[in-house]
Amino acid sequence: MGVVRGRLAPSYPAGLGAFGVYLRGYHGALAEWIGAAARRRLPLADRYALLHWHNQVYPREVLGLVDMVALENGELGSLLSPGTLRGLEDECVTDVKAQTRAALLRVLQEDEEHWGSAEDWSSSLAQDVCELLEEHTERAPRISQEFGERMAHCCLGGLAEFLQSFQQRVERFHENPGVRELLPDTYISRTISLVNCGPLLRALAERLARVGPPESEPAREAAASALDRVTRLCHRVLTDLLFQELQPHFNKLMRRKWLSSSEALDGIVGTLGAKALALRRMQDEPYQALVAELHRRALIEYVRPLFRGRLRCGSTRTRSRVAGRLREDAAQLQRLFRRLESQASWLDAVVPRLAEVLHLEDTPSIQMEVGMLVRDYPDIRRKHVATLLDIRGLRHTVARHEILAVARDLELSEGGALSPSRDHAFFADIPVPRPPFCLSLPLFLGRIPLSWLARLPWPRPPSPSRPRAQH
Repeated sequence: MGVVRGRLAPSYPAGLGAFGVYLRGYHGALAEWIGAAARRRLPLADRYALLHWHNQVYPREVLGLVDMVALENGELGSLLSPGTLRGLEDECVTDVKAQTRAALLRVLQEDEEHWGSAEDWSSSLAQDVCELLEEHTERAPRISQEFGERMAHCCLGGLAEFLQSFQQRVERFHENPGVRELLPDTYISRTISLVNCGPLLRALAERLARVGPPESEPAREAAASALDRVTRLCHRVLTDLLFQELQPHFNKLMRRKWLSSSEALDGIVGTLGAKALALRRMQDEPYQALVAELHRRALIEYVRPLFRGRLRCGSTRTRSRVAGRLREDAAQLQRLFRRLESQASWLDAVVPRLAEVLHLEDTPSIQMEVGMLVRDYPDIRRKHVATLLDIRGLRHTVARHEILAVARDLELSEGGALSPSRDHAFFADIPVPRPPFCLSLPLFLGRIPLSWLARLPWPRPPSPSRPRAQH
């Protein structure tokens, strides 16, 4: 066309528009050839090339010349008809969906083969998945914005399907009795590797959802749900393993020796601090969630023996010693979890508030402290407050009823409020022993005639298997 414009067109009279005739003929012949090529079964790479050349190269490098823009003036139209263009894009999306699905399952299978092995291994699953999908999600927008949105939607659906398979295989891995044969450090390392896939794949899903059309939201939610399930499962596994090791130390709490020795708490703090070194290999987002759960669980296990009634603080001196010990332990646990970078600061007040309920002597102060407990920890119930009052020896008194009335009123006022989320529940996970059931008869029953008592519906004894011998 450059030769036509420079050498051939000037030979014709200007009024004939010879260059335009040649340009339209060139465009028509090219459209016929491109259309025939599009109707053939092309490899995926050739479809991408054809779409890119049609949408970008031809308008920019041929029709984009200044003199051709002035001459063409939008009269030539598209090389491909809308139907042919849409069909070419549909075939491209279909091939990408099939190819990426097979490739994702392959990398998942290859990665899964290493989960139960005892050899040193570093997973690249998340990076491999991102590379497989980004190859298409980065190329498609360079063809057109609409095609980029369709491809993002396609890849997000494939990613959601992959993550559901990933979730199921992680569940099978942890349910497999064979994993118990792994060394604890190896098992923990594998679990951390699985958790570490989450942030990168979650960011990819969010990015694809932003690029894709509005109907991409269900796929994004499915992807996020699968990743949440994997993270929660792995966190529970790691937490349970750690607290199995910590349980002997928790069993020593709230006993007489605990009042005069820091051995139990030192064991808890030392074990948690040492195990946290391995957990540091976890990505920031899941690490913060895990440490917050460890923080919550540690304080629950610390407080649980108190509510089991291991201690009885009938004297002011004993209450003062117990409260002081609780405050010291609370400060040490707070320092530990600050060092571990826990963001669950809402837990810091629970043990000091329980110490105050045990230590305070006047009823109004105890009522105020109970009110602050109910405000800060809305899942606390009257049975928890009643157990605290039992521990401090406050039974069957007017003060006890006044304090429990505050808890009852605050509990009723919070009745319409939403329950705290699972990661902000505390007292809901602390059972309290039921009060012993005692059947006592009123004193005036002693004055009732025995003949009247005999008419009461007492339960009958079981029938004897054989009649008694007659005497």
